[in-house]
Amino acid sequence: MSRKIVIIGGGVIGVSVAFHLAEAKAGEVTLLERDRLGSGTTWHSAGNITWKPSHFHDTPVLQMLDTVDRLTKLTGQDTGWLTTGRQFIAVSDHMLETFEGFAEVAKARGIAGRWLDGAESRRLSPLLDPAHTKGVWLNPVSGRLNPADLTAAYAKAARLAGATIHEGSTVSAIETQGGRITGVVVNGERIAADVVVMAAGLWSRALLLPVGVALAQYPCEHMYLIADVAPRLPRETPSFVAPDHLIYGREEVGGFLVGFFDENAKTRDPATIPEPFSFTLFEPDAEKIAPNFEGAIELFPSLATAPIRRFINGPESFTPDGLPLVGPIPEVEGLFVASALNSAGVTWSAMTGRAITSQVLGRTPDFDVSALDPSRFGTKSTDTAWLAEMASASVSLGYRKQNR
Repeated sequence: MSRKIVIIGGGVIGVSVAFHLAEAKAGEVTLLERDRLGSGTTWHSAGNITWKPSHFHDTPVLQMLDTVDRLTKLTGQDTGWLTTGRQFIAVSDHMLETFEGFAEVAKARGIAGRWLDGAESRRLSPLLDPAHTKGVWLNPVSGRLNPADLTAAYAKAARLAGATIHEGSTVSAIETQGGRITGVVVNGERIAADVVVMAAGLWSRALLLPVGVALAQYPCEHMYLIADVAPRLPRETPSFVAPDHLIYGREEVGGFLVGFFDENAKTRDPATIPEPFSFTLFEPDAEKIAPNFEGAIELFPSLATAPIRRFINGPESFTPDGLPLVGPIPEVEGLFVASALNSAGVTWSAMTGRAITSQVLGRTPDFDVSALDPSRFGTKSTDTAWLAEMASASVSLGYRKQNR
C-alpha cells in the first residue's frame, strides 16, 4: 500500500517538497495550504538568486537554476527568471578581502566574474557612486524571478506528477501514536498520514509544540522599499549587495528596490501576529532601518530625494545560526521539517525539496545537509527568550559574513 504523505504549508518550500516527492513516486502526496498558495511570506520575497562560494550557495544555487529551467520545460509556466548579474560592493577593507576570495573561487570554478572599474560599475548601475567603494566585483551567476510564478510552477509540476493540492485547508492538529505519525486534523476532519512534512513557515513551531517538538525558529521583521528613481532603471541592471551597510537591491519595474538586514532585528512573538495573516504586512518602520538607509544613500545618492513607492515590512523565520531547519525529527517517526529558511526560501527551495525527498525515501541526500538538522539546538529550542535574542542577532551577522 502506498504511503500517505501530507505536506503542511503551500509556500515556495511546501510546493517544492510536493513536486520532488511526487516526481520521485515517494507515495500518495497531499499538500494542505490554509489560504492560497504563496501566501504567508513567499509572496513578499524579493526573489533574488545569487551564486556564492559558500557551502549553501554553491551546488544548491546551481541546482536551483537547473530546477527553474526544468520547471519551465515541464509546465510551460514562466517563472520570470532574468539573469542580471550582481555587483558585490565592498566599502571596507575586510569586505574587499572577502570578495577577493569569492573572485578566486569563481575563477577556479570557471565562473566568469570580474572586477569593475569606477566607470564600468557606474555604466552598469547608473545610480551608483563608485567613489564610496573599495571595489566592485561582478558575479554573473545571479538574477531574480517572481516568487508567485515560481510557486505556481512548482505546484503545476507537482500536480502533473500526481500530487494533490488543497487550498483553504487549515491543519489544527498533528496526530501521533506510539511515537509515530498517524494523521492530521484539517478543517475539523481527520485524514490518515504515514508521513508529515512541516513546511508552514512562521506557524511551524506552534503546530508542532503539541506533539512535543520545539523548533528553533523565531519571526523577525524584514524590510525593503521601492523608490521611484531617476533615471529609471533598465530591467537588466545588475542587482547589488553591500554587506558593510547590510543592504541589497535591484531594479523593480524601473524603480529601485533596496532591502535591509538590520542589526538587532525586530522580533515578533508569533502569538501576537494577527490572524488571518496571509497577504498582510506590518507597519513600516523607517526609523529602524535609518542607519542602513544612510549607507544606501552614500552609495546611491539619488535615493536621498527619490519618492518611496512602497515600503514592505514582512515577517521571516530565522534560526540562531542563520541556517534552515531541514530533516527528520527522530522522536516522531514519519515527521519531517522544512522550515525557517532565514529569508532565503526561494534560493534554497530546490535543495530543500530534494533533501526531504531523499530522507523520506530513506536515502542519503545528494548534498550534505547535516548542518540543517532540526534537532541541532537540543533543549535550548524550548527557551523562547533565547530564541528571540539569537534570531534577532543572526539576521545581520549572517548577512555580513555572507554565508547566506
